Amino acid sequence: MKIGYYYPVPFPSLDADIVHIVQMCRAFALLGHDVTLFVPRNERYADQQAAVQEAGEWFGQPLLFDVVFLPRRTVLGRLRMLGSLPGARRAIRQAVLDLIYTRAPWAMLLLPLQAVPFVFEAHELELHRESRLLTWVMQRLMVAGSRRRHCKKFVVISAALGREWRKLGVPAHKIHVAHDAVDLSLFVNTLSKRDARQSLNLAPRGPLIVYTGSLYANRGIELILTAAQRMPEAEFVLVGGVGGDVENYRAQAARLSCSNVRFTGQVPHHDVPRWLAAADIELMMWTWRVRTIAICSPMKLFEYMAAERLIVGPAFPTITEVMQDGVHGILFEPDHPEALVAALRKAIPLIDKSPMPAAARRHVAEHYTWQERCRRILAALAP
Repeated sequence: MKIGYYYPVPFPSLDADIVHIVQMCRAFALLGHDVTLFVPRNERYADQQAAVQEAGEWFGQPLLFDVVFLPRRTVLGRLRMLGSLPGARRAIRQAVLDLIYTRAPWAMLLLPLQAVPFVFEAHELELHRESRLLTWVMQRLMVAGSRRRHCKKFVVISAALGREWRKLGVPAHKIHVAHDAVDLSLFVNTLSKRDARQSLNLAPRGPLIVYTGSLYANRGIELILTAAQRMPEAEFVLVGGVGGDVENYRAQAARLSCSNVRFTGQVPHHDVPRWLAAADIELMMWTWRVRTIAICSPMKLFEYMAAERLIVGPAFPTITEVMQDGVHGILFEPDHPEALVAALRKAIPLIDKSPMPAAARRHVAEHYTWQERCRRILAALAP
């Protein structure tokens, strides 16, 4: 099958959306399909070759799919998400595709007119953070598009999100729940804990608690610092974050006299497994301030499960759709520093003794790889 994936956000980058799309395109390709990503080029790169080369370095060679870069213009001086639609229309027609896949709400202005089967994937409800009117417009556009004949499936990343879109009017028979997933090949030849720590210049003995992800204000990084302050016997490593965020939390750690906290800044996505391999405990962290937390399916969860280390994380409803407390890891009440500290202290004696890491690895390998995700989505398209 010839599959085109259209997305209007500049490529490449390490944004979670782009990481997700790269994994999906790769998985479709590994299933034997001819895949092309239609996407604007990140303006940081002077030409297409430089952009594709950088993408390969970030995500690992080879990409396994083709990339067609689209011109991207502003609409009314602002709406750049709309600006790639004319180029996408021309490129998609020239490509003669069997299936189009997208996560872009404005694509519903284009795809129903292409006379090509398409799949829309939704990750949220609040589609425009600054405008309720534009959110409402895009929601109505997506619902209308989902009812068109050529829309074969409306994929959602959690059962909770599926229920919300069904209330808005998406036909129930078109909704397909597919949580996010993981590339297990990144975790096949991972280093031992000892070798990973040595390669990263980390203390050879634990307990070592590792967080990977963004350092946004709504992630609860301050809760991690509170835990570090109360648990001087443990070392905390926070992997990720850009300059300003890293410096902000580094300064907060200094004010709290948390000498047991290390910040790495942003690392290539393919290097995340090495940091997880070094961990005794993998710490997930979000708060109720994350606007999508009641409906999302974080990729980090599946990477943690694949890394086969003891997981501690908040018990948000969509997390418990995938992970069972006491079976796959230790979950705690979100936004409560006491609950976080208690969970970490519960986990420390279980390091290298608990069956939970192996159970989590088996669970994700059976149900939550990118190839399995794509296989199930394509199987759901069959009449």
